[in-house]
Order: sequence, then structure tokens, then C-alpha cells
Amino acid sequence: MAIGAAFGMMSAFFMGGLYVAGALGAVALILMKFFNISNPNLWNIMGNRAWEGSTNFILIAIPLFILMGELVLRSGVADRMYNVLSRWLVFIPGGLIHSNIASCAIFAACAGSSVATAATISRVALPSFRQRGYNERLVIGSLAAGGTLGILIPPSIGLVLYGLIVGESIGRLFLAGFVPGAILAVTFMLMIMIAAKIWPGIAPKEEMVSWRLRFLGLFSLLPIGFLIFAVLGSIYFGFATPTEAAAAGVTGAFFLALVGNSGMLLISLAAGVLRRLPGLPGAARARLDDVQIARPIMPGDIQRNINDMVRLLKESFLSMARTSAMILLILMAAFTLQFAFASVRISVDMAEWVAAFELSQLQLVLVLVVFYLVLGTFMESYSMMLTTLPILIPVLSDANVDKVWFGIIMVILLEAAQISPPQGMALYVLHGARRDSDKEMAEYEGVLAQTGTINDVFVGVLPFMVCMFVVIGLVIAFPELATWLPDQAKGGR
Repeated sequence: MAIGAAFGMMSAFFMGGLYVAGALGAVALILMKFFNISNPNLWNIMGNRAWEGSTNFILIAIPLFILMGELVLRSGVADRMYNVLSRWLVFIPGGLIHSNIASCAIFAACAGSSVATAATISRVALPSFRQRGYNERLVIGSLAAGGTLGILIPPSIGLVLYGLIVGESIGRLFLAGFVPGAILAVTFMLMIMIAAKIWPGIAPKEEMVSWRLRFLGLFSLLPIGFLIFAVLGSIYFGFATPTEAAAAGVTGAFFLALVGNSGMLLISLAAGVLRRLPGLPGAARARLDDVQIARPIMPGDIQRNINDMVRLLKESFLSMARTSAMILLILMAAFTLQFAFASVRISVDMAEWVAAFELSQLQLVLVLVVFYLVLGTFMESYSMMLTTLPILIPVLSDANVDKVWFGIIMVILLEAAQISPPQGMALYVLHGARRDSDKEMAEYEGVLAQTGTINDVFVGVLPFMVCMFVVIGLVIAFPELATWLPDQAKGGR
């Protein structure tokens, strides 16, 4: 009876539009009130459980990774990264569409969020595609699907939440997500290449860029490459926990933002100081003079630059606070619901009910894959995970399912949920970005803005969803794709 009541209340609350954290918390409280009358002391224990779960040290990694992504987003690195990658990928059939996937994959390693990844790369990419004659549906689909890599390629907020709920090492999960994330990105690009070969009209041929310009462009990627390596490498080699690595990542992202917004001014100021040094050779002094001439410091430049940095930091911290507060409230409610399920024996009853079917490990995982694919069409991805995991934990444990391996499968399913019509969040983010891009272009050209419907986005993501199913099949067939790298790690904290 408690199981039916729990699912009935969840369905009613979600369909009624109740906030996710409120829905989960309300279900937990009602279950404890009406189905756990034998031990009233559990009310106090439930409060302590929710508090302990929400004050876990590892939770600090969530706002830190979000802040890191916000700072990188505002550093201007996305524009440079997209331009550099496009120089290397234009010769592949599909042209610039490959740049969408590659840019999303790299940016995902900084942002940890699919929404931030999709929104950032789309702002950079969309203005140029319509003028070049690319198939708009495929372009939009590639940006939506590429954005979802943000919750698979580490550092991933989705993997952090999963690890906290199931009690698995965040470091191991990060390492487990790297290879499947790379495979998924390559699968997207292979699909685009095959489609461009079969239907050449979807992607025009681009002009080749000289090898000199290609290699010169790589220098602009060194800072972001070093940042990613420092964050993930410190976890892999056991030098830092994910939380410590996130703190280091924030520091690096701050310097990227500082250089991106104030770099030339700082160079000009440094040149002005150095040229006043006594005994400086004339040739060196002349070079420093050239630097100051190239970037003269005008009255008010320093104050304006300081104001810009303050505004950048304010916007980054406010965005981080909003996103983190939403996630942490949901997580606290999920911990409370997990305790309530255990108290009224819902988790145990579900485990016994599933065990009665005598499913093999493979059969159980396949059933759960189908379950999440269906659930993802009408439920938000994080809500889907945090609502169901408290019930599934004992089921997975009884079946001896590797939680790291299943975590990667689940996160890919969450990716599919984010682009599953009609409720996929990434679909509406991209549709909004397309509408804004069309409006800006129309204002520039002095014409009325014309934007397609959301159905274009729905159709555009379908080939990429097929790619996700292929990668899920590969991870199920070859678990080593997810487990090999964590097993090689020196740390795994």
C-alpha cells in the first residue's frame, strides 16, 4: 500500500507542477506520518539524516564546479576555442557541425553542466550557420546533443549527485565517465560524417585553412587544456579529492577570466612599469614602448576594467548561487525521501518484488534502461534520478550490479532524457538560443526575425538519440569501457 501511495503522490505532485524538492519532501513527510506510526522517534532521525547528507564535504564540489564553469563561460575562451577547433575539423564531411560537438566536449570538461554547455556554445556557433547554408535541424540537434556531454564528461554534476546518493567514490565516477564520454562524442561525429556523405546538401564544403594557422591557434587552447588537465589529473593521480580539484579549478578559471577581460591592459601596465627600470637596454625599452603604443592606457580604462571584473564576478557568483541552491535543495529532499522509503520498507519491498522475477543482472539492467527511456520523455533528468535511486539502491545491491558501471549507463540515460521530446530541457534551451540568434541577425540586417518551431529541434536530435542508444549498448556489452580507467587510478577519492 505504501508503494502505491508513494508513486501516486509523486505523480500527482509532479503533474500538478509542484517544485521537485517540495514534491520529494512532501512525499517523505506524508509517508512517515501515515505509514510509520510505530516509532515516532524516527522523525528526529530523519531530520538528522537530511542534515548530515546536506552537509557532506563532497557537496562543496557542486557549487565550485558550477562557479568554475561560469567563470570560464565569461572569460571569452568559448569563442577562441570554437574558432580554433573549426580550423582543424572543416575538412571532415559535415564541416563546422563537428566543431559543435568538439567544442561542447571540451567545454563540458569545465562547466559540468549540460545547460551551460549548450547555451554557451550555441551563442558562439549559431550566427554563422544559417549564412553558410547548413541544414538547420542537424545544426540545432548537434548543439543540443553536444551540450548533454556536460553531465557525462567529468567534472559532472550528475555524477556527483549519483555518487552521493549511492555512496560511491566521486573520483572513480569521474574517471569512469571519461572514456564513454569520448566515445559518445566520436559517435556523434561519425554519424554527422556519414550523414554528410549520404546527403551532401546538409553541410557545404568549407575552405581549407593553412597548417600554420591551425598550429598557431592551438596556443590559445593551452590555458583551457592545462586547466582541464590540472583538475582531472589531480583526481586521477590521487593528489586531490574532487572538492580540492574543484577549488583549484575555480582559481584557474578566475585567472582565465582575468586574462580574457583584462589581459592587454595588464600587459600595457606591466610594460609601463618595466620601461622605467634603471639600466634597461635601449632595445628592450623600445619593445616596451611598442607595447604601450599598441595598447595605450586611456583615462578611465583602469576603473572601467575593475568595474567589468566586479560585474563578471557578481554575475558568476549569483548564477552559481541560484543553480547550487536548486540542486542542493533537491538533494536534501532526496536524502529525506531515501530515509522515509527505508523506514516504511518500500526499498526492501521493491527489492523483494524484483527478486521474485529472478532476473539476471543483464536482464535487470535492460529493464531499467527501458524504464528510464520512457520516464525521460515526461520527467526532468535530475528529478528522475533523485526520485528513483533511493528505491533502486537495494535492488542493484541484491543483483550485485557494479554501481560505477551502472552510474555511467544512468548518466547517458539522463543525457537522452534532456533531449527527449517533449520535456527535454536542452531542447528548449536551444530553441531559445536559436530565437535570440535569429532576432539579433534580423536586427542587424533590418528585416523581420523568422524562427522555426520547436518541432525542428525535436526532429534534429533524433539521430543523436540513436547514437546514445548505441553507446549504452557498448557500455552494457563491454563494462570495461566504464570500469577500466577507475581501476587504474592512483587515487579514486
